Amino acid sequence: MMILKLINSLFANFCILVTFLYLSGMLSKKFVVAGRSVSIATRVNAGLLFGLFGMILMCYSFPVGPGSYANLRHLTIILISSYIGWLPALICSVLLAISRVLFYGVSYSSIAAGVSLLIIGYCCCWISILPWSRLRKVMVSNLISMGISFVTISSNLGSLAKVMEFFPLQLGITLAAGLGVYYIAEYIQRSNELYAQLEHRATTDYLTNLNNLRQFHRHMDTEMARAERRGNSLSMLAIDIDHFKVINDTYGHPAGDAVLKQLARRLCNHSRSYDIVSRNGGEEFTILLPDCPLQQAQRAGERIRAAVENDRFVLPLGKKVHLTVSVGVASYPENIQDADGDLLCQYADSALYAAKNSGRNKVCVANI
Repeated sequence: MMILKLINSLFANFCILVTFLYLSGMLSKKFVVAGRSVSIATRVNAGLLFGLFGMILMCYSFPVGPGSYANLRHLTIILISSYIGWLPALICSVLLAISRVLFYGVSYSSIAAGVSLLIIGYCCCWISILPWSRLRKVMVSNLISMGISFVTISSNLGSLAKVMEFFPLQLGITLAAGLGVYYIAEYIQRSNELYAQLEHRATTDYLTNLNNLRQFHRHMDTEMARAERRGNSLSMLAIDIDHFKVINDTYGHPAGDAVLKQLARRLCNHSRSYDIVSRNGGEEFTILLPDCPLQQAQRAGERIRAAVENDRFVLPLGKKVHLTVSVGVASYPENIQDADGDLLCQYADSALYAAKNSGRNKVCVANI
């Protein structure tokens, strides 16, 4: 009977843990995880979240003796350490150690269990920095954790014979559960990475890594609504490379692609950190300048024009060429009365055409 209840309890823990993994996977779509740069705030929040998951798993524990309980709470420490690193694992283990004492009272068995969780956390932190695969980290951490749990339970029960009545089954189920949640976590991880790639491709120009036309219009709608709501200015620079077709015809399309990439970097370098740079197609670029009146936008356009004129662009075969750009400037509310993004684009394009038709390599401002 005890064995059956133990199996039911650990199975319930496994199902709950899988649910937690799914929910965590949904949340992690908004964050950068596994193999990429993860912010400190994200690490701390992940540690707190998985600590909460471990506390919930404690509520579904099965008593295997006085003050001793069987559950899969340690898997939360193992997973978070293997996928995000030592800091969230440390936070998770501290939370679980404290909650173990709070949930079951201050006693020798509770303190011993809390200390064992801290030791498990320390071991997982150490393993997380090793250059191992995630599968190896999960399995080794799980084995070490079960070894620590065996020592703790034996100390609490005071009888090796009693421990051996259930621990081999608990060990087998726990190792199988660890392997199962690993493969589920890997599936969620790969799905999230694929989702991030698709989202990136849907909003980013493949050549320059700037915003594409679709994302430009999304930013335009957002920034225009914000400018109208706050009573701020919103300016737009429409930028076109002068005689770009000559580059393609003379040096080939790879040279043209190299020019576009280099110009994209220069536009970003000469813009404010919160300006929105996009490639709208071909050799046409735009920059949205939030909270920027018309005269300031005109100066920004002139700064970019001069920077391009005074620089040289390196082609694939090492040849360096000079380029110029024409820039059209328009601003809300100086040029348009209504908060209409399409109308702002029309005014900026008209100013760009005026710059092109009046000799190129200049900045023109839309008529007020």
